[in-house]
Amino acid sequence: MGDLRPIFAGRPFTGTDMRPGPGVDQVEDLRALSFEDGSVGTALCLDTLEHCADPPQACRELARVCSPEGGVAVISSVMLFGIHEHPRDYFRFTPDGFRALLEQGFDDAWVAGIGDPGLPVQVVGVGIRGGTLDVSLEKLPSLARVQAGYEAARGRVRIGPQQLTLRELSRAVARDLPRLLRRL
Repeated sequence: MGDLRPIFAGRPFTGTDMRPGPGVDQVEDLRALSFEDGSVGTALCLDTLEHCADPPQACRELARVCSPEGGVAVISSVMLFGIHEHPRDYFRFTPDGFRALLEQGFDDAWVAGIGDPGLPVQVVGVGIRGGTLDVSLEKLPSLARVQAGYEAARGRVRIGPQQLTLRELSRAVARDLPRLLRRL
């Protein structure tokens, strides 16, 4: 992942990852973070949990380090994506799976799947300690735009999570039609 520091200009920020790299101040094991209890205001765990061998423990650790007075963890993970090792790739999460993870130590949670409701491309979630969330897709403009783009599928045919142009659909049908006809 890239350096997120510019997003938090003028605020305390500690970049962590499982290995050294751009924007990494500390190498951390998500299952046993070195931060003190309640010492983090906002924890970002973006496209990481699928690479963790114990996601429930990782989320318990995120809850432990988040402040009990409104500390927030934001998590995201790909669901509809090929295996990609960094260094390992263990899991895919549904919105219900993310909700279950965030219920382990957070007082309130919000979760959404982005893309097709039955097979989202991305799953995002927010957990808070010591408060309640007033979050919705509409209050997160960039996610709302992505979802609206999926739903509109302008100039494309939606087939589950896939969106194909008529040309792409025609090519796929033309390529597979002989094989399918042989099976009749």
